[in-house]
Amino acid sequence: MNPRYQEWLKHVFDHEVRKRAWYFDDEKPEFEASPIEMTELIGQTFLCAGKDLAGYTDEKVDQGIWYFAGMSGSDFMFELKSPEVPLTKRLEAIGNIFYLYSDCFAKRCAETLGHLSEEGSALNPSCYMFWDISPITLFWDKNPFTYLENPQESKQTQGVVLNVLEKILNIEHRACREGALHGLRHIAYSCPENVREIIDSFLCKNKPDEKLLAYALKAREGNVL
Repeated sequence: MNPRYQEWLKHVFDHEVRKRAWYFDDEKPEFEASPIEMTELIGQTFLCAGKDLAGYTDEKVDQGIWYFAGMSGSDFMFELKSPEVPLTKRLEAIGNIFYLYSDCFAKRCAETLGHLSEEGSALNPSCYMFWDISPITLFWDKNPFTYLENPQESKQTQGVVLNVLEKILNIEHRACREGALHGLRHIAYSCPENVREIIDSFLCKNKPDEKLLAYALKAREGNVL
Protein backbone atom coordinates (compact mmCIF):
# COMPACT_ATOMS: atom_id res chain seq x y z
CA MET A 1 0.00 0.00 0.00
CA ASN A 2 1.24 3.47 -0.85
CA PRO A 3 2.24 5.24 2.42
CA ARG A 4 0.11 8.26 1.47
CA TYR A 5 -3.03 6.23 0.83
CA GLN A 6 -4.94 7.36 3.92
CA GLU A 7 -3.97 10.97 3.25
CA TRP A 8 -5.25 10.52 -0.30
CA LEU A 9 -8.59 9.07 0.82
CA LYS A 10 -9.15 11.97 3.18
CA HIS A 11 -8.27 14.48 0.46
CA VAL A 12 -10.70 12.93 -2.03
CA PHE A 13 -13.67 11.89 0.08
CA ASP A 14 -13.66 13.78 3.38
CA HIS A 15 -15.44 16.98 2.32
CA GLU A 16 -18.80 18.58 2.92
CA VAL A 17 -21.26 17.79 0.14
CA ARG A 18 -22.86 20.84 -1.39
CA LYS A 19 -24.41 21.92 -4.69
CA ARG A 20 -21.19 23.52 -5.90
CA ALA A 21 -18.57 20.92 -5.06
CA TRP A 22 -15.57 21.90 -2.95
CA TYR A 23 -13.13 21.18 -5.77
CA PHE A 24 -14.51 24.09 -7.78
CA ASP A 25 -13.45 26.57 -5.08
CA ASP A 26 -10.72 29.03 -6.01
CA GLU A 27 -8.67 28.04 -2.97
CA LYS A 28 -9.33 24.33 -2.96
CA PRO A 29 -6.80 22.02 -1.27
CA GLU A 30 -4.38 20.38 -3.68
CA PHE A 31 -2.79 16.94 -3.73
CA GLU A 32 0.61 16.65 -5.38
CA ALA A 33 1.95 13.26 -6.42
CA SER A 34 4.23 11.82 -9.07
CA PRO A 35 2.60 9.95 -11.98
CA ILE A 36 3.67 6.60 -10.52
CA GLU A 37 2.42 7.45 -7.04
CA MET A 38 -0.90 8.74 -8.37
CA THR A 39 -1.40 5.59 -10.41
CA GLU A 40 -0.78 3.49 -7.30
CA LEU A 41 -3.22 5.56 -5.23
CA ILE A 42 -5.95 5.36 -7.87
CA GLY A 43 -5.48 1.62 -8.30
CA GLN A 44 -5.59 1.05 -4.54
CA THR A 45 -8.78 3.11 -4.27
CA PHE A 46 -10.53 0.97 -6.88
CA LEU A 47 -9.23 -2.29 -5.42
CA CYS A 48 -10.32 -1.51 -1.85
CA ALA A 49 -13.43 0.56 -2.58
CA GLY A 50 -15.69 -1.91 -0.84
CA LYS A 51 -14.08 -1.65 2.60
CA ASP A 52 -12.10 1.60 2.50
CA LEU A 53 -15.01 3.78 1.34
CA ALA A 54 -17.48 2.20 3.74
CA GLY A 55 -16.91 4.96 6.29
CA TYR A 56 -18.03 7.65 3.88
CA THR A 57 -21.64 8.40 2.96
CA ASP A 58 -22.94 7.66 -0.52
CA GLU A 59 -22.99 11.41 -1.15
CA LYS A 60 -19.32 11.82 -0.23
CA VAL A 61 -18.24 8.80 -2.26
CA ASP A 62 -20.15 10.06 -5.29
CA GLN A 63 -18.63 13.52 -4.95
CA GLY A 64 -15.15 12.05 -4.54
CA ILE A 65 -15.43 9.87 -7.62
CA TRP A 66 -16.55 12.79 -9.75
CA TYR A 67 -13.53 14.67 -8.40
CA PHE A 68 -10.69 12.22 -8.91
CA ALA A 69 -12.06 10.18 -11.82
CA GLY A 70 -13.75 12.98 -13.75
CA MET A 71 -12.05 15.44 -16.03
CA SER A 72 -13.93 18.45 -14.69
CA GLY A 73 -12.62 17.95 -11.16
CA SER A 74 -9.00 16.97 -11.70
CA ASP A 75 -6.52 15.49 -14.15
CA PHE A 76 -5.51 12.58 -11.91
CA MET A 77 -6.80 9.85 -14.23
CA PHE A 78 -4.59 11.07 -17.05
CA GLU A 79 -1.67 9.50 -15.20
CA LEU A 80 -3.04 6.16 -16.38
CA LYS A 81 -1.75 7.09 -19.84
CA SER A 82 1.53 8.62 -18.66
CA PRO A 83 4.69 7.20 -20.29
CA GLU A 84 6.41 7.87 -16.94
CA VAL A 85 4.40 5.03 -15.41
CA PRO A 86 5.24 1.40 -16.30
CA LEU A 87 2.48 -0.08 -18.43
CA THR A 88 1.96 -2.95 -15.98
CA LYS A 89 1.08 -0.47 -13.21
CA ARG A 90 -1.34 1.39 -15.46
CA LEU A 91 -3.07 -1.78 -16.59
CA GLU A 92 -3.35 -3.02 -13.00
CA ALA A 93 -5.02 0.23 -11.92
CA ILE A 94 -7.49 0.06 -14.81
CA GLY A 95 -8.21 -3.60 -14.10
CA ASN A 96 -9.06 -2.72 -10.50
CA ILE A 97 -12.05 -0.65 -11.67
CA PHE A 98 -13.96 -3.92 -11.63
CA TYR A 99 -13.79 -3.93 -7.83
CA LEU A 100 -15.24 -0.44 -7.65
CA TYR A 101 -18.32 -1.95 -9.26
CA SER A 102 -18.39 -5.39 -7.65
CA ASP A 103 -17.52 -4.36 -4.09
CA CYS A 104 -18.90 -0.82 -3.89
CA PHE A 105 -21.51 0.08 -6.52
CA ALA A 106 -23.19 -3.35 -6.51
CA LYS A 107 -23.51 -3.18 -2.72
CA ARG A 108 -24.57 0.44 -2.34
CA CYS A 109 -26.41 1.53 -5.49
CA ALA A 110 -30.11 1.00 -6.16
CA GLU A 111 -30.92 -1.21 -9.15
CA THR A 112 -32.24 1.70 -11.16
CA LEU A 113 -31.38 3.02 -14.62
CA GLY A 114 -29.67 6.38 -14.94
CA HIS A 115 -30.45 6.92 -18.61
CA LEU A 116 -34.16 6.84 -17.72
CA SER A 117 -33.66 9.10 -14.68
CA GLU A 118 -35.01 6.42 -12.36
CA GLU A 119 -34.52 7.42 -8.74
CA GLY A 120 -31.63 5.67 -7.05
CA SER A 121 -29.14 6.21 -4.25
CA ALA A 122 -26.79 9.18 -4.11
CA LEU A 123 -24.09 6.91 -5.54
CA ASN A 124 -25.98 5.84 -8.66
CA PRO A 125 -24.78 8.76 -10.80
CA SER A 126 -21.16 7.64 -10.44
CA CYS A 127 -22.07 4.06 -11.30
CA TYR A 128 -23.83 5.14 -14.49
CA MET A 129 -21.50 7.95 -15.56
CA PHE A 130 -18.06 6.62 -14.58
CA TRP A 131 -17.02 5.70 -18.12
CA ASP A 132 -18.40 9.00 -19.41
CA ILE A 133 -16.64 11.35 -17.00
CA SER A 134 -13.38 9.40 -17.01
CA PRO A 135 -10.85 9.85 -19.84
CA ILE A 136 -10.23 6.10 -20.07
CA THR A 137 -12.66 5.46 -22.93
CA LEU A 138 -13.15 8.99 -24.19
CA PHE A 139 -10.00 8.91 -26.28
CA TRP A 140 -11.27 5.99 -28.32
CA ASP A 141 -14.48 7.63 -29.48
CA LYS A 142 -12.96 8.64 -32.82
CA ASN A 143 -9.65 6.82 -33.11
CA PRO A 144 -8.51 3.59 -31.44
CA PHE A 145 -4.94 4.85 -31.07
CA THR A 146 -5.41 8.32 -29.59
CA TYR A 147 -5.51 7.14 -25.97
CA LEU A 148 -1.76 6.52 -25.95
CA GLU A 149 0.97 7.59 -28.31
CA ASN A 150 2.25 4.01 -28.50
CA PRO A 151 -0.24 1.99 -30.62
CA GLN A 152 0.77 -1.32 -29.03
CA GLU A 153 0.22 0.04 -25.52
CA SER A 154 -3.12 1.43 -26.65
CA LYS A 155 -4.20 -1.99 -27.86
CA GLN A 156 -3.16 -3.62 -24.59
CA THR A 157 -4.97 -0.99 -22.58
CA GLN A 158 -8.05 -1.35 -24.73
CA GLY A 159 -8.00 -5.10 -24.10
CA VAL A 160 -7.95 -4.58 -20.34
CA VAL A 161 -10.80 -2.08 -20.52
CA LEU A 162 -12.91 -4.48 -22.61
CA ASN A 163 -12.23 -7.25 -20.10
CA VAL A 164 -13.24 -5.04 -17.17
CA LEU A 165 -16.44 -3.93 -18.89
CA GLU A 166 -17.36 -7.51 -19.75
CA LYS A 167 -16.86 -8.61 -16.14
CA ILE A 168 -18.93 -5.68 -14.85
CA LEU A 169 -21.68 -6.52 -17.34
CA ASN A 170 -21.93 -9.95 -15.76
CA ILE A 171 -22.45 -8.61 -12.23
CA GLU A 172 -26.06 -9.37 -11.32
CA HIS A 173 -26.96 -5.75 -10.68
CA ARG A 174 -29.07 -3.65 -13.02
CA ALA A 175 -27.26 -0.35 -12.45
CA CYS A 176 -23.81 -1.92 -12.79
CA ARG A 177 -24.84 -3.54 -16.05
CA GLU A 178 -26.11 -0.22 -17.34
CA GLY A 179 -22.80 1.39 -16.40
CA ALA A 180 -20.88 -1.28 -18.32
CA LEU A 181 -23.09 -0.84 -21.37
CA HIS A 182 -22.50 2.90 -21.17
CA GLY A 183 -18.76 2.26 -21.22
CA LEU A 184 -19.01 -0.20 -24.11
CA ARG A 185 -20.87 2.38 -26.11
CA HIS A 186 -17.91 4.74 -25.75
CA ILE A 187 -15.52 2.32 -27.44
CA ALA A 188 -17.95 0.85 -29.95
CA TYR A 189 -16.58 3.13 -32.66
CA SER A 190 -13.01 1.92 -32.32
CA CYS A 191 -13.66 -1.79 -31.69
CA PRO A 192 -17.25 -2.51 -32.82
CA GLU A 193 -16.75 -6.25 -33.24
CA ASN A 194 -15.45 -6.66 -29.68
CA VAL A 195 -18.33 -4.65 -28.26
CA ARG A 196 -20.95 -6.60 -30.19
CA GLU A 197 -19.40 -9.90 -29.16
CA ILE A 198 -19.43 -8.92 -25.47
CA ILE A 199 -23.02 -7.69 -25.55
CA ASP A 200 -24.24 -10.64 -27.64
CA SER A 201 -22.63 -13.06 -25.18
CA PHE A 202 -24.28 -11.25 -22.28
CA LEU A 203 -27.71 -11.35 -23.93
CA CYS A 204 -27.29 -15.00 -24.77
CA LYS A 205 -26.66 -15.90 -21.13
CA ASN A 206 -29.01 -13.41 -19.45
CA LYS A 207 -32.55 -12.14 -19.80
CA PRO A 208 -32.52 -8.44 -18.89
CA ASP A 209 -35.79 -6.60 -18.46
CA GLU A 210 -37.26 -4.76 -21.41
CA LYS A 211 -35.70 -1.40 -20.54
CA LEU A 212 -32.19 -2.72 -20.00
CA LEU A 213 -32.48 -4.88 -23.13
CA ALA A 214 -33.37 -1.83 -25.22
CA TYR A 215 -30.38 0.01 -23.81
CA ALA A 216 -28.09 -2.96 -24.52
CA LEU A 217 -29.19 -3.15 -28.14
CA LYS A 218 -28.49 0.55 -28.61
CA ALA A 219 -25.12 0.29 -26.87
CA ARG A 220 -24.26 -2.61 -29.19
CA GLU A 221 -24.38 -0.16 -32.09
CA GLY A 222 -22.79 2.73 -30.17
CA ASN A 223 -26.09 4.61 -30.13
CA VAL A 224 -26.48 5.57 -26.46
CA LEU A 225 -25.34 8.69 -24.63
